[in-house]
Amino acid sequence: MKKILFILLVSGLILGSLGGGCGWSAAQVARGILGGQLKIKNWELKITRWCFGGLPLVNQLDRLLDNKTYVVLLQNNTELRASGGFMGSYVVLGAKGQGLSDMRVEDIYQPDGQLVGHVDPPAPIQQAFGQGWWKLRDSNWDVDFSVAGEQIAWFFEQGGEKVDGVIAINLSFVNLLLGYLGEVKTVTYDERVTAQNLANLAQTYSEVNKEKRDFLGAVGAALFERIKTIGPMGQIRLIGLIYKELQNGQILIWMKDKDVEQEILEKGWGGGLGNYGGDYLYIVESNLGANKANCCVQRMITQDLQLDEHVIREKLTIKWTNTSEFSDPKPPVFWGGNYVDYLRIILPKSARIQSVMAESKLLVEKPLDYQYGIQDDRYQVEEKDRFKIIGFWAVVLAQQSLTIQASYQLPDANYSSILVKRQPGIESFPYKLIVEGKVVVSDTIDRDKEYTWTK
Repeated sequence: MKKILFILLVSGLILGSLGGGCGWSAAQVARGILGGQLKIKNWELKITRWCFGGLPLVNQLDRLLDNKTYVVLLQNNTELRASGGFMGSYVVLGAKGQGLSDMRVEDIYQPDGQLVGHVDPPAPIQQAFGQGWWKLRDSNWDVDFSVAGEQIAWFFEQGGEKVDGVIAINLSFVNLLLGYLGEVKTVTYDERVTAQNLANLAQTYSEVNKEKRDFLGAVGAALFERIKTIGPMGQIRLIGLIYKELQNGQILIWMKDKDVEQEILEKGWGGGLGNYGGDYLYIVESNLGANKANCCVQRMITQDLQLDEHVIREKLTIKWTNTSEFSDPKPPVFWGGNYVDYLRIILPKSARIQSVMAESKLLVEKPLDYQYGIQDDRYQVEEKDRFKIIGFWAVVLAQQSLTIQASYQLPDANYSSILVKRQPGIESFPYKLIVEGKVVVSDTIDRDKEYTWTK
């Protein structure tokens, strides 16, 4: 497992290792890191820095490997959260001057139980669960991972884990590995694991057999053994696949070291909201129904713009369909159910909200109370840096659909472009942009995309 996960920190290095003496040196360094044999000041590392100094994080290798501890979040995106999914387990990777020194898989509830003191939860978490406190397992809440990563690290440290960096990956990423590598057989469990059955097996071992940590560790070991058999070129193609996931925002990284964190944000790997200067749309869903309903939820988004001389009038329509067979989980064969989603819509800060409707119900602008039980009659608005965030409940019952519409204006806007962001953990969704009654975009959003229109 450690070689699969720590490869995220050296993928840029390996991608650059395809030619000449520079390529040979980079390959040697990468093998040393992954094999725990790297000496920070050896001549291979110096040559690699000289050759590939322009690649991401290459000049930071000393700092990345100097007595550092990284946490890799194993998120289940069939229970969607802001950074991708519910954090059920995690991997701790230790790095010292000789490379990787330690690896262990843990259940998220282990450090959760060590938290001293009390932290008030965000209101939607309190309304969903009514427990009165904020815990590590729900700490990937902020829509900006450069903020959430720091909060996650804080919770881990209160639970006794040293953290120098956080890497968030999803169950869908492990499925991607299985799709590339093929079926694997676990040594300690009599299971043949595939991309098709991993989610159900992981949930069964978690909720029924109570052996989630050991099972995921066994899957990781089996994947590593398979990776060893695919040869150097197969491994390089695998690195390319991982790099693509980074570029598409399905893997997120936060680093405590501010210089390294800044480089990650500049590469677009940090899950930040960015500094885009045009129109902006980012839909963030959080499944607070204590189920895996995102196995069975699809959404489609339509944005309708009317361009007046001094204002852009926009109507945003989101329609979800929940194909869950049952309203509640039926272990061990079905883990979905009603989709209890706290939705946040991120817009430009200048947006003036006109109305929010769920089907035919007009919501009122009013803050959520810190009470148990969801208040689906209202929406709340907050400002964050360059953005305005509309938050409200969107509950999609099993075998039903839900449509919401948000109308707003952008005054004094001279925009002719929009950035549409895709939330980690969501593979894709259909998107349509209508400007002055004309469809100018009909596309699938499988990564962050920018569109322009003519006034």
